[in-house]
Amino acid sequence: MTAIVRHNRCNLSIEKLVLDAAQEGLPCSSRPFAALGAGIGVPEAEVLRILKAYKKKGVIRRIGGSFETRKLGFSSTLAGMRVKPGRLAAVAKEISKLPGVTHCYERKGEINLWFTLGVRGSMAGVNKKLKAFGRLPGVKKCYSFPVKKMFKIKTFFPM
Repeated sequence: MTAIVRHNRCNLSIEKLVLDAAQEGLPCSSRPFAALGAGIGVPEAEVLRILKAYKKKGVIRRIGGSFETRKLGFSSTLAGMRVKPGRLAAVAKEISKLPGVTHCYERKGEINLWFTLGVRGSMAGVNKKLKAFGRLPGVKKCYSFPVKKMFKIKTFFPM
């Protein structure tokens, strides 16, 4: 295996290759980063070094699977809450630590806390959880915006 020369231009080109390839999807393999690297001519260790560095910088937030939750027996919703400003951080922290909650974030406006919630089973389970969330101190109102039709788009940010 050849050593990779690390001067700025070469390293940046390799980083672009790795970041672009990772966005296209990881191979389903026992060593996905080795397989990804093999496809672009970069050793597994270098792929991992680059991805870890960008994760540490906060450029990469998450590397993981994206599943068709309905096909796995889950129901989900986009939820919005009206939360007293002084309680927003505490409510967000409480909600974020629960399984099935993703994408919890603050927004300006009447509905100031948004998140997605998924549970195994029917929407009744989703509604039960949302009702419990609505009883947290500082929550004025909780809204549910369940999926009516799924639109999947592919997002790619070429480096």
